[in-house]
Amino acid sequence: MTRTSVMLAAAAVAIALSAAGAQAADKVKYTVPVLIPAYAMYFLAEDKGYFKEEGIEVEMVQAGGGTATPALMSGEIQFSGSPSAAISAILRGAPMKLVFVSADRPSYELWSGIPAIKTLDDLKGKSVGVITRGDTHELAIRMALASRNLDPSGVSYTPIGVGAGRLAAVISGSLAAASLTLDEVAQVRTQPNLHQVADIKSIVKLPVGGAVSSAKMVTENREATKRFLRAVMKGRRHMGAFGDDAVESVFKRNPKTPREAIRAAYKDAIDVQTADGTIPLAVQRQEIDARSDILNIPKDKRVTAAQVYDFSVLAEVNRELDAAGWKPRK
Repeated sequence: MTRTSVMLAAAAVAIALSAAGAQAADKVKYTVPVLIPAYAMYFLAEDKGYFKEEGIEVEMVQAGGGTATPALMSGEIQFSGSPSAAISAILRGAPMKLVFVSADRPSYELWSGIPAIKTLDDLKGKSVGVITRGDTHELAIRMALASRNLDPSGVSYTPIGVGAGRLAAVISGSLAAASLTLDEVAQVRTQPNLHQVADIKSIVKLPVGGAVSSAKMVTENREATKRFLRAVMKGRRHMGAFGDDAVESVFKRNPKTPREAIRAAYKDAIDVQTADGTIPLAVQRQEIDARSDILNIPKDKRVTAAQVYDFSVLAEVNRELDAAGWKPRK
């Protein structure tokens, strides 16, 4: 391909990208489980006008995967920011697709306010706090226990939602331990009666965050899916280029968390990000097998990776942004 044809192709893509904003806005409702830097790409897509320029009118709802997945299945929302939590439903036949994976491992730590709870071994017969049942916090704990040859079912998992109640449960010792995100860790680290039980992010490899949608949305409304993901990818690239903007977007939505804690969590969120929003086929299969084992699904009844993941739209988005030489604006 000549230099001229390359330039013409890039110009054509740039025109296509800008044209999205000229059409009637699609109304899209989506969820994020927690207001932390790991989801800053969504916040930046809104704050920097990337959704608007893609012709997307968004409504964000904060909801954990246990709530978001049924809402997605019923059509109440179009995208969930808890794709990993949706996999269990997909394994049971729910028609959904993971279209974007943000991180290749969970940035979680297990903390306790009970002196006797020092290691994962001490959790046997105890209750551990997660956001919602079946979410990535629970799965990550299960995988961490299994990696130490401990029975994941020997621990009970208590949903404690998001917000101050999670930290209170750890500080009060009402639960043996709780899985915390890194911004929460930054807040409890100074508490003299609290200690880390396990650094989950250093033990477990598990795709976390991103986006999941209905199979119907991806196939029958592919253009809207593409424009939504394009805005999110613009937000993601902005997140990587301008950390201060990401911190401020999170703080705007979560002002009770100190900026210092958000900034620390931002750095860790960047460290665990996938390169392009996808994960290799081998990792896809590992995720399916891990969840199938938990659900006691026989090997001959398990779904294929293609039934769970569809990165084809995202691949188009990344190619177009690269061809257009798109750069985030400060």
